[in-house]
Amino acid sequence: MINMIKNKIILLFILFQSVLVSCNKYTVHNTDDQVGISKVTHYVVLNLIGNPFESVVVGGTYQDPGATAAENGAPVDYSVSGSVDFNEPGIYDLVYSAVNKDGYTSSITRKIAVIPGADDPSKNISGTYANVGSAALTADITKVAPGVYYTSNCWGGGSTAVIQAYFFCTDGINITIPEQSSAAGRMNGSGTYTAGLIAWTINLEDQGPLISLKQWQQQ
Repeated sequence: MINMIKNKIILLFILFQSVLVSCNKYTVHNTDDQVGISKVTHYVVLNLIGNPFESVVVGGTYQDPGATAAENGAPVDYSVSGSVDFNEPGIYDLVYSAVNKDGYTSSITRKIAVIPGADDPSKNISGTYANVGSAALTADITKVAPGVYYTSNCWGGGSTAVIQAYFFCTDGINITIPEQSSAAGRMNGSGTYTAGLIAWTINLEDQGPLISLKQWQQQ
């Protein structure tokens, strides 16, 4: 009888130890790198120093101010890819990238526009425009850098297609749409701004090419 009691006590002690071990195995840890039993990864946060869109007159130079990169608040190294041909008007991308300790990549992009001539700061054709031929379509045009604009739509003309684009206009009259990627593939174009009316010919290079005159009236 005494032996049976001793055996039960020993068994209960073993079970108690097993419970303790089991509890310790699944102890919840909340740290910067772990929440419960889940691992936490901290992506690198990149921020550009300076403007995200810059313009340089053809033949000029540009000093890249760089970026900041931090993983969980601690500075880390980053790399820059892409190049700018300062002798060829166009829009170029500089991509800043960094990899965190778990191998995940973060990136941010700065656009550099090489414009054909100096911008006249007294000229600004920003505004809201209505499409001629399909008045229900509107486009917001914004000056993003000296001589450089962004339009939320350049197409229209009876079509409901929305194609965003960047374009150059340094004198308030002549417009150049440098080759760039768009929702419709590669595109380019040219045109004019006269008394609030933009008339430009758009070339959708990957659509045939498809060349069409589009007009937008400032509101």
